[in-house]
Amino acid sequence: MNTTIMPAEVMITAESACAIAVESWRLRCVAGGLSDTNEGLIIRRSHRQLTEALNGMNIAVVDFVGRPYDPGMAPEVVEVQEDPELQEGRVIVGETISPTVTWHGQVVKAGQITVRRSVSKLNKLAEVAE
Repeated sequence: MNTTIMPAEVMITAESACAIAVESWRLRCVAGGLSDTNEGLIIRRSHRQLTEALNGMNIAVVDFVGRPYDPGMAPEVVEVQEDPELQEGRVIVGETISPTVTWHGQVVKAGQITVRRSVSKLNKLAEVAE
């Protein structure tokens, strides 16, 4: 690398680092839909390289999909959907709209999620009564 043109280390704003992390997550999402194609392989390789660079800066992208929902979670809940398939009392993250970005384990950008919850017994009783 020619360090007379560009120094070995470059400052990056937290906002720019978060933007790169979110775009890396988006690449991973797109690659998942292109599983066995050449395009999918190229995108997965790009995602892997971006992830390695982010890991070198102690930046991580957290996608909560499928995890049990806890009101203390960092992401903002933008929608709650009732899911009759879920066991009574269960609440899980259904979709990540935007991932949460952490630096050294601390949240620097809260994401956005949708939540799926079981249909309550009261709602079930109301449906039966109708």
